Amino acid sequence: MSSFAITRWWLIRHAPVENPAGVIYGATDLKAVFHNRPALEFLAATLPRNPVYITSTLSRSIDTLNQVQDLRGSKQSGEDTARAADDPIQVPELGEQNFGDWEGLRWADIPTDQARQFWDDYANAIPPNGESFNQLAERAVKAFGRLNQNHVGCDIVAVLHGGTIRAILAQVLGLKPSAALSFDISPLGLTRIDYLDAPENPGWRIGGVNLQLCQD
Repeated sequence: MSSFAITRWWLIRHAPVENPAGVIYGATDLKAVFHNRPALEFLAATLPRNPVYITSTLSRSIDTLNQVQDLRGSKQSGEDTARAADDPIQVPELGEQNFGDWEGLRWADIPTDQARQFWDDYANAIPPNGESFNQLAERAVKAFGRLNQNHVGCDIVAVLHGGTIRAILAQVLGLKPSAALSFDISPLGLTRIDYLDAPENPGWRIGGVNLQLCQD
């Protein structure tokens, strides 16, 4: 009986951000807030032991991983300290979409005609000095593929962003990035995908999208 490597991805969207003014943010480094302790505890109890940890370079990604890892108590429970949460692999290409000159503004501040054109073709539209969702997907998918090759057979816990996770889902499903915009990726939601490196028929399987603690 032949065996093959399975690379297991645990994709988590970061915790909600502190954004009382309701401004547009993507590349802006807004801080996360951690009011939903049950959701953090669910993730801490669900994630595998001794994974490879990955974040973007934005603090809301890094801090969410730190919060989850603190609850797991990795160093006390014997996890490999070389993979501790205070030293994840930080990958800039896995950051959220850059909205350029619109970062820090409210949607009400954007001229109506510009906002309408943007939403009419969200995947392709490029904010001034920013990037489109398709451009995000291109850079994120390249980094994702590289990491998948570099960590064959591992569990990979990646605390990322809604746009990044949608782009990855489009890639594994063989869809255009725009098709993945229909996925609901909530803060602290968990998405599970595996790569089966089978010699005859390698490919992806999806275990769940946006998995969350059920609360009444």
